[in-house]
Amino acid sequence: MERGRMRNDKQKLDKIVGANIRNLRVWRKMSRDELAELIDLTVSHLGLIERGERGATSVVLNKLVKAFGITIDDLFREGSKSVSAREAGSSEDMYRKKVESLLTTLSEPELVFISEVIKSVSKIRKSPAEA
Repeated sequence: MERGRMRNDKQKLDKIVGANIRNLRVWRKMSRDELAELIDLTVSHLGLIERGERGATSVVLNKLVKAFGITIDDLFREGSKSVSAREAGSSEDMYRKKVESLLTTLSEPELVFISEVIKSVSKIRKSPAEA
């Protein structure tokens, strides 16, 4: 009997975590594809987690916490205490984390190239428009 109760508790927790992940993703206007790529999961696996049909591993939970800029507690909150827009952080934080995550995968020459492109775009924006 105890084992059945533990299984029910796990299923309930998986549903809570999954709903919070989905709410964060939707609030951040991210597609499932985008989030799956960011945390290195397949889209179908992420879907199973969001629906509470599969529990997220500690590695996946850690990636989600970093990607969303939240605490692990935020993922486990239930009901009215679930993740809200205020707790989720600003869109700017989300974009910053996304860019930082992508930049860490680049080589030094790729980073130098991107830096030069950004400088060029910045110069173009600063120059007065010619009539």
